Amino acid sequence: MHPIPVRTMKFDVPSASDFHPLYIAGNSILSYQHTAFGLYAALVEPFVVKSLRKVLDRIRDEELRENLDRFCRQEAQHYQRHVDFNKVVLAQDYPGLEERLARLRAELEGFLGNASDRFCVGYTEGFESYTTQFALRMIDSGLYDHKRTHPAFGNLFKWHMLEEIEHRNVAFDVYQHLYGDYLYRVRMCWFTQGHMLRFQDECGMLMSRADVPRYGERCRITPRQRLQIALFPLRMRLHSMLPWYTPHRHVVPESIARLSTHFTELAESAR
Repeated sequence: MHPIPVRTMKFDVPSASDFHPLYIAGNSILSYQHTAFGLYAALVEPFVVKSLRKVLDRIRDEELRENLDRFCRQEAQHYQRHVDFNKVVLAQDYPGLEERLARLRAELEGFLGNASDRFCVGYTEGFESYTTQFALRMIDSGLYDHKRTHPAFGNLFKWHMLEEIEHRNVAFDVYQHLYGDYLYRVRMCWFTQGHMLRFQDECGMLMSRADVPRYGERCRITPRQRLQIALFPLRMRLHSMLPWYTPHRHVVPESIARLSTHFTELAESAR
């Protein structure tokens, strides 16, 4: 099997009536951050695929071209599966959520239509340089197997995080192959990661405010939790901007190979 397998996955999606917002370890901030990430992924990953497909013909290295094609196919699966789960979230009628999604959609469409290829590839690399680190930490935490994590959502995010690790080098390699401008890459890491994290924070607060009257105080995001979640990404963000940063240096635990085999066996198809 290729190191970047293209899997066709199918997950059991909870019904809207059975949905509870605290599906990650019964924790408010973790659950809302994951929900917001799923909403973001369903919009940003089509942007990522289109951005990198635009430059595919400029890739002169055949192995990198193959890896880029597989990267795009994995990302296409991600946003399709998140769309399935996001329908359950959007059925909860969160006031203001559709409007926030529309704003993100318009921003990404504006980037794709008006910004340079370097900007769009840089945005993608900034996103990937963060999500790889996030994925390694989340899988290592065991959070997706927690007894209070909903199995369907746990499997969705575990699979997504696994594939972020599998294709961790591709966006960086494409950026280096085409541009290699370190200072511009730093600028795009800061911009992209801030763009994503602000969206997650705004959506999390919006959903929490709506759910407290419906489900009780457990759904409240406290000021302390909000501060913790704001500080959590800083080390990963700074690491991604170091002059010697490269995803090729990430230490990937042996358990990732076993997890990769597990999801390949669960897939409807894999190549």
